[in-house]
Parts: sequence; structure tokens; C-alpha cells
Amino acid sequence: MIMLNVNNYSNQKKNQILLGLAIILSLILCVELAIRASHFHLEALANTTGRYLPDFSKTIDKIRVGIEYRCLIIIYILWLIINKKRDIRDISFIKILKNSSLFLLIAFISYPITTDINLYVHYGLMDLNGINPFINAASTFTSKLSPFLIWKQTSTYGPISQLFFMFSAIFVAITPILGIYIFKLICLLFHILNSYLIWQQLKISPHKIKITIAYLINPYLLYSQVTNAHIDVLISTVLIILIICLKNHNYIATIITAWIGFLIKTLPIIWLPLIFVYLIKQQHWRILFSGIRISLGIIFVTCITALPTADAWKSLLNPGVGEIVGDSLYALVKSLLNLKILNFSLSLQHTLYSIFKPIIFSIFVVSYLIILVKPYWKKNYSETNLSIHLGWVTLILFMFAAPWYCSWYSSVLLAVVALNIYSKRFAITSIAFCIISSIA
Repeated sequence: MIMLNVNNYSNQKKNQILLGLAIILSLILCVELAIRASHFHLEALANTTGRYLPDFSKTIDKIRVGIEYRCLIIIYILWLIINKKRDIRDISFIKILKNSSLFLLIAFISYPITTDINLYVHYGLMDLNGINPFINAASTFTSKLSPFLIWKQTSTYGPISQLFFMFSAIFVAITPILGIYIFKLICLLFHILNSYLIWQQLKISPHKIKITIAYLINPYLLYSQVTNAHIDVLISTVLIILIICLKNHNYIATIITAWIGFLIKTLPIIWLPLIFVYLIKQQHWRILFSGIRISLGIIFVTCITALPTADAWKSLLNPGVGEIVGDSLYALVKSLLNLKILNFSLSLQHTLYSIFKPIIFSIFVVSYLIILVKPYWKKNYSETNLSIHLGWVTLILFMFAAPWYCSWYSSVLLAVVALNIYSKRFAITSIAFCIISSIA
């Protein structure tokens, strides 16, 4: 008993130290980003060219902020390890939210380090001015946010995302910063909603409280989905609701949710074939045909409203990226081929890359097809199996079929992990991939 009390006291002291360090680092990072934002906006106000002004151009600034963020990740991992076997009494979600409020507030206040949120609000301004952002490139419209844009292409985000962009853009008339923070507020509220849905779905799990807290204050999620306000927070919401609908056998709602996800960002389209194959396996023919009719109806309505042309639909596939690679297996191959020690000519590098590229992509295709037919291999294939496979195909897509990969993409995987924590292989693989993405 004495030894147990000593261990509890030791863990409590460690938790207090980690908490203190996490708060200090979070505040330092918040101030760093505020200073960056101030310089960035002062330069933009003085800019008369309307071109993008690069920020954080000094390597030392990038390294310093990167170290602060990575230290937060390390502290979080240590906290998970220390509290792995700790019993946490059942408390309400409001209590969890209250205890986590400081980190949520810091994440909300911190200014985005990426410029995607500026593009979101700019697209919203285009729509408010009667310009369809799926047909007209961002460069064809000038707004107060134009100097902050890197990408000047048509929108790669679906019509439902556009509604949130438009709402945030309304407030740009007061000041652009307000429009940005309105969208950040939306992202914060969705992150809290995601945590609540996880807490609610895990109500009978003994790990409910720990998983909910771990998800709510995860620095990778807060940095990606709240501080930088990436639209992936909405995809996480869609994925959580979709899995809940699956486990409740509400298949029509599952199909509709997947389409809502697609109309936010293209990714969820890869989930629909798995859902339809599952319905065929279970011989839910009436639901299957209803789902097909609903899908055709959604496509028809979208065609006559937001996406009236083939080019508008093509815009969702991010054509502006083209042959560019970044932070992916494709980028790694290109970097290796470009090593000075190999001394390959540019033409040989191009030839070898053109050979490797389809090989890498074929890994995704083959893996996807295997997962697609798995319901016919397993006699007892459940909705839980399907929900995990949704996570697997998403993970494999990021690894082998995304030449242009950004670190926040994989944040959606943690929603699947939270709802399927007993699938150790998927959980460990996804968490490792997210850690690598967060420190890349």
C-alpha cells in the first residue's frame, strides 16, 4: 500500500511538471505566432503589388518555432505513457472541457502559421460577390486577403465547405482578422463537438475519459485543426458521425454522411465503395438501391448549383498541384534520385521517377482492392471491421497515393483510432504515422 501511494505521488508530481512545461511552451508558441502575424500584416498593408508576401523566411525562426511545437508533442507523449495505467474516475464532459479550456483557448488565440485559412475566406468573399470559386481561380478576384495567398487556383474544397467560408467572409468587411478568427472559432467548436461525440460513443468503455481527454488536448490536433484551422476538422466530424451511424446500423445516414464529407473535401469519396460492397455482402438490397438513388440525386443537385461544369468538378481534384510533390513517399524518391553521390542526370532521374511513380501508386490500388473484397473473406464481418477498414484505406491513400501530402491530412485518422482503440495494429500504425507527420 505504501509503495502504491509513493507511485501515485510520483506520477502526480510528474504530471504537474509536464503540465507546467506544456503551458509555458504553449504560451511561448502563441506569442511567437502573434509576433509573426503582426509583422506579416504590417508588411501586407504596405504592399501595393497584391502579390503574396512570404512569412517566416528566416531559417532560425522556422527552427525555433518547430522546436517549440515538437517539444509539446514530446511532452504529450510522455504524459500518455505516465498515465497509461492510471484509473480516472468517471466525470462529465463539461468537467473535461473545463479542465482542458486553457489549451483550447491558447490554440484558438494562436495565429495560423499556414495561409490556407486566408484562401478559405478569400473563396468565401468570391462567392459573396457572385463569383463561383470552382470555375474562377482565386487570382481572378482581388480582396484584402490577396497578399496572403500562395495558391491562386480554383477551389479544391466542396460546396458545403464553401458555406462556412462565406459565413466567415461576411466579417471581413469589419476587418480581415475577424473573418479569420470567425473561421477559427468554427473549427474550435467542431473539435469540441468531435471530442463530445467520441465521449458519447465510448460511454460503456472503461477508457472513455482517457481517450476523450487525449483527443481533446492532443497538440497535433489542436495545432492542425484549431490553430491553423484546416478544413480537416470537418472531415473528422464526418468520419466520427459516419462510424457512429454504421455501428447503429443506420446505413442510409452513413451514405448521406459520406456524401456530405465529399462535399466538404474530396477524400470521403473513397469510403463509398466500401460501404456499398458491405451492403451487397449483407444483402441489404433495398437500402443499397435507396443509397444509389440518393447518391444520384446529390450529384444532380450539385451539378445544377455549385458545380455546373466538368472543370468545376475537376477543381475538387486539386489540379493546381500538378506534378509537384511534397512531404510524401514520392518526394522521398525524388530526393534520393537527386543525391549528388548518385550523380544521375536530370533525364535519368525523370526516367527512374516515371518508373517508380506507378509502382508506388499501384500499392494503394492493390491494397484498396484487397480491403474492398475483404467482407467476402471473413464470415463474421461487422460494422466495426468496416469502420477500421475506412481508416486503413485513408491511411494507405496518404502513404502511397498522395504525391502532394501535408502534415495535417493524417489528423483525421485519430478519430478512427479513438473509436476503435482495441484495433491495436491500426491504432499503432496510425499514431506512428501521425507522429511522423507532426514532426516532419
